[in-house]
Amino acid sequence: MFNYYQPTKIHFGEHRLEELGDICKKYGERVFLVTTADAPLQPLYERVKSLLAAVDMQVIHFDKVEPNPSAEMIEEGFAMLKEHPCDVVLAVGGGSSIDTAKALAFTNGQDKIVWEEIFAYDSPFVDYGPYSDTVLPIITVPTTSGTGSQLTQASVITKGTEKITFYHSSLFSKECILDSELTLTLPKRITAATGFDAFTHAFESYINPRASFYSEMDSLQAMKLIIKYLPMVLEEPNNIEYRKMMTLADTLAGRALANSGASAPHPLSEDIGGIVHMAHGEALAIVFPPFIKHAYADNKEKMETVASLFHEGSKDLYTEIVAFLKTIGLYKTLKECGVTQEQFDAIIAWPVLDHLPFGSREFLETILKEAYE
Repeated sequence: MFNYYQPTKIHFGEHRLEELGDICKKYGERVFLVTTADAPLQPLYERVKSLLAAVDMQVIHFDKVEPNPSAEMIEEGFAMLKEHPCDVVLAVGGGSSIDTAKALAFTNGQDKIVWEEIFAYDSPFVDYGPYSDTVLPIITVPTTSGTGSQLTQASVITKGTEKITFYHSSLFSKECILDSELTLTLPKRITAATGFDAFTHAFESYINPRASFYSEMDSLQAMKLIIKYLPMVLEEPNNIEYRKMMTLADTLAGRALANSGASAPHPLSEDIGGIVHMAHGEALAIVFPPFIKHAYADNKEKMETVASLFHEGSKDLYTEIVAFLKTIGLYKTLKECGVTQEQFDAIIAWPVLDHLPFGSREFLETILKEAYE
């Protein structure tokens, strides 16, 4: 018995960005565009505005998104949206832009954002009722292949030193455009980090007890694609076919994650990210080898299945993961990334480690300690 839900309409393929105006127009006349201020993406943002202008849509542009979006930054966007009411929220960019857009669409129309109320939506598997009748529809246009956020019901927000995820079915994009041409300009480091993030989505959902026949198909196919194409796209970053396969892998992994959930590496990486400003995929790469080592016995059959995806007949997933991370340039420790002892002590002291459903505090601390050294 299982549930599988994916309400987002996917527009997949090259040149699909050209359809953006017609897609957004279905939801109203005014669009709230959410992006970073990154200079390399300015030509894309102007292209987006031109496509929207062509269908007579008015654009309000919030371009203050930062990595690991903070509650303070979102409140700034909330005030702007309140001052300039819109009909639809459009995210163009990576996971931070999409998570920000989700939070802004969800809280639209409220007097203020009550974070304690928002963060009470803390399970991806509870069918929460409507939050309000002013929640806006979300359209997403990812420019990376790895976050999966365009296909999930989750938004990750940094409040103080904590990265907190909230969940609601209203956070699913109504529609998303997956145009691999938009990923051609991704730097090598971000390509590697987001690509491995997608791998972890597929892997963690695969070993999650909530995995179903449907989600396992998504997970396994996503991992196969990433194992094959991520090293290739790092060697040939302008190869559109390789980029397209990574976009497809991200799509499959995102669907699996939305339906089966994650495992220990994701909350541990969020623990790290709340203390140290580090790319999410890089933090995942650091905790993954010790997690594989210490979780192997409880997931032996599935771990061996994944090992065989790297090399037929292989059963040693730890060795395969370490070799893969070295190939894509992500095999590092927290200490090698400049994390101080004081910062690590704060990571270990995270109170949530006492309450995660992925093992005891002792188990999780062991993973973090090995990730540090």
